[in-house]
Amino acid sequence: MDDVNKRALSILGASVEQPYILLSNREVVTIFDTPHLLKCFRNMFLKYDIKCPTNIKSNDQFGFGVAKWSHIKEFYETDNTNPNFVFAPCLKQEHLNPNTKQKMKVKLAAQVLSHSVAAGMYAKILQGELSSEVVTTANVIANMDKLFDCVNACTPDLRRGKPFSTNMTNNTPHLTHFTLMNKFFKEMTFLGCKRVPPSQEGWIWSINGIERICSQ
Repeated sequence: MDDVNKRALSILGASVEQPYILLSNREVVTIFDTPHLLKCFRNMFLKYDIKCPTNIKSNDQFGFGVAKWSHIKEFYETDNTNPNFVFAPCLKQEHLNPNTKQKMKVKLAAQVLSHSVAAGMYAKILQGELSSEVVTTANVIANMDKLFDCVNACTPDLRRGKPFSTNMTNNTPHLTHFTLMNKFFKEMTFLGCKRVPPSQEGWIWSINGIERICSQ
């Protein structure tokens, strides 16, 4: 997502909070290319740590944690010390330190922001091989994996513990996760980044658009 696309939709009357245009008195809901948004999120995460809300409470208030790309690298190094079992066998150097061409590949972004990486990080934390502060990073990865399943999958994969990898219905947990991620993108900050990146707003816009379609 870039500012040109956003401006074009804004001229037509759409906005983040009202992500639709009127055409012959009918609403046309606008949604951005979610695979591209995932790739942009990964590229920002490569450069900046993420300050975001956590599910840890103190004095009846939820606190904030910091997700770090360095935690993923630390997990990779720890995960590959065991020659007999690796939690995330697909994870390679091209995922951790992508070059310019590799940064354009959605597949690499999806593989690093994946269920297997998050699950492996949780396991390493429980085993004492990773610090407890890595939980924030694992949570961000797990939630991004679920979000991408919500917007980019149509085949059930419950065997691998991926209930969001199916078509959305009134009985699936998609809408609950959209609410969670809408809050996440509104409250998160890329530490050191001087402005809110277009892709962050693009996620909020797209989630609002999907929720609007579902409400009609």
